[in-house]
Amino acid sequence: MMIRHSLTVATLTLGLVASALAAPSLEVAEQAPGSTVTVEAVSLAEDAFLVVHASDGEGNIVAPASIGHVAVDAGDHDTVAVPLAREVAAAEPDSPGARIYAEQCAACHRPNGEGVSGAFPPHRGHVGALYAAEGDEIDGRDYLARVLLHGLTGPIVVDGERYDGNMPAWGEALGEAQIAEVLNYLLTEIDAAPEAFRPYTAEEVEALRDPALSGRDVHRLRQGLEGIGAATPDAAAASDAAPVEAAASLAREAAFPAPAYVAVQHGNAVQALPGGQAWTDVPGAHYDALSPDGTRLLVSGFKSGDVYLLDTRSGERLATLPVGEVAQGVKISPDGRLGLAMAQKQGVVAVIDLAAGELIERLNVGAGPHNAVFSADGERAYVTLQGGGAIAVIDMATLAKVDEIPTPGLETPHNLDLSADGRRLWIRDFVGQAAVLDLERRALVETFAVGNGHGGIDVLPGGRYVATGAIADSVVTVIDAQALEVAATVEVGTGPHGVRASQDGRYLYATLTADDAIAVIDTETMTVVRRELVAGAFPFWIAVPGNP
Repeated sequence: MMIRHSLTVATLTLGLVASALAAPSLEVAEQAPGSTVTVEAVSLAEDAFLVVHASDGEGNIVAPASIGHVAVDAGDHDTVAVPLAREVAAAEPDSPGARIYAEQCAACHRPNGEGVSGAFPPHRGHVGALYAAEGDEIDGRDYLARVLLHGLTGPIVVDGERYDGNMPAWGEALGEAQIAEVLNYLLTEIDAAPEAFRPYTAEEVEALRDPALSGRDVHRLRQGLEGIGAATPDAAAASDAAPVEAAASLAREAAFPAPAYVAVQHGNAVQALPGGQAWTDVPGAHYDALSPDGTRLLVSGFKSGDVYLLDTRSGERLATLPVGEVAQGVKISPDGRLGLAMAQKQGVVAVIDLAAGELIERLNVGAGPHNAVFSADGERAYVTLQGGGAIAVIDMATLAKVDEIPTPGLETPHNLDLSADGRRLWIRDFVGQAAVLDLERRALVETFAVGNGHGGIDVLPGGRYVATGAIADSVVTVIDAQALEVAATVEVGTGPHGVRASQDGRYLYATLTADDAIAVIDTETMTVVRRELVAGAFPFWIAVPGNP
């Protein structure tokens, strides 16, 4: 196997990259730590380091840490031998694991695995130690696989810094082979694996899958790891202000005065509330959107890449429409004629004729379309470009992209909603920020620090408040839309993602992905007045009549 590496030179005195060699890459056969890479014809104007990094075929560095380095004196050298500090060929830069990490992990944990202080723990310098840890019930190797399969809910400490959050389970979104690939990438390219490392296999990951295991169980397993567990706080102390479990002072029928529809992703179902009936056989139910007359529900299938059209009167599936490798947000136009579905990996918005149950157009809109919102008259649709740091604008009469508005400072626009007057877009990003965009000025007016991770965002009917969830946290943040300041931070439970208010704006619903429940917030008191358990795991989104 041959792996390409780029070579860069860093000055010895400043420790900064100063220049690249004229020939920035070469092919090196698979080698182990302790062997060397020989570089020919090195000419340096001053003392420097010669550093070897993994790169793609064009010499672009793709690995965050060097494979090896050596100090070199100024002058001309026929050859320089660079000792390797770690395995060269355990994972290729363009491996499936690298692609999965870039698509699913890097937004929070950063492309080089360094994490975000206080919000998302680092992988770099940490996962290798986890892998090597022995444990009471399981060892570090099995623990890492279970984190990806089942999530991690509870506080942890890494390098002396505490992280209070919730990592969602990826066991339903990724296959066993994909999980094995990303684990191998983590332990060979992001961090240094112990010498005894052996690559994960799909069969091993499948054997570790346990439907009864939750993110809280995985946190408990972490506490049993030698050298790790002692520094892991007890989950019961994660949030002293957590909502009371008995938060059920409000009757179910009062909490849900009109039918609401919950997409239960790991349950492959949609559940209607307050009745409680669940419509199964909706694979990977992810986002959902309700038609203006309440008779049609559009649901994206995260893992399947399909979009499903359901009849809310019977639960019958009227159509199954393949839109792309992964289906993300869906939306229905104000007149109920058209639906939009985001095919994020393909950079496409699929347009659906709801009456015919047919896909009629695929619009190329830019990098990473994630969700959409219509103007009140239905003439335009605004689409978050999570991979492009911008908002795409679609003319619905011509079904064409007509504009793209950058969101500088908000690199990963994720979900969005529109003010009632149509002048401002409220945008939630992937990593703990919300912002308001003035459409006329084409500028962000204000940015807010909210809960960790990504989440939904809703302009509550009446326009006074804007609410957003936080899947890696336990709070819903409520913003005063006029004063442009945070009005309340409400502890609701673990992993709130989807947020939508009742048509009159009195009650705010938040899907608790790790608690398998819906939190109901009274917007007059900003307190949780009911927690409604759902039939299945990982409720992700909620559709509410009168508040698309």
